[in-house]
Amino acid sequence: MAKAKLKIESLPINSILKRRTHSIHPWEVQHHPDHSEIEAYIEITGEWEIIAVIKSINHVAIADFLVALANEHNQKR
Repeated sequence: MAKAKLKIESLPINSILKRRTHSIHPWEVQHHPDHSEIEAYIEITGEWEIIAVIKSINHVAIADFLVALANEHNQKR
């Protein structure tokens, strides 16, 4: 089985308000029996939206790791 590469790019953020929004609305994860859904607050729509669905044997661990990584990154901005 080939390993999937995960590429994460950091986009420049120009205002303090946008930085605060990430910490006010950290990513969340919803676990289901056969998959996990990662949700993020989308500023343009003003809604929480599913941005990724993880379907794997260890979907809980993968989703929790990605959400923790994103939230930690957003706190440092």
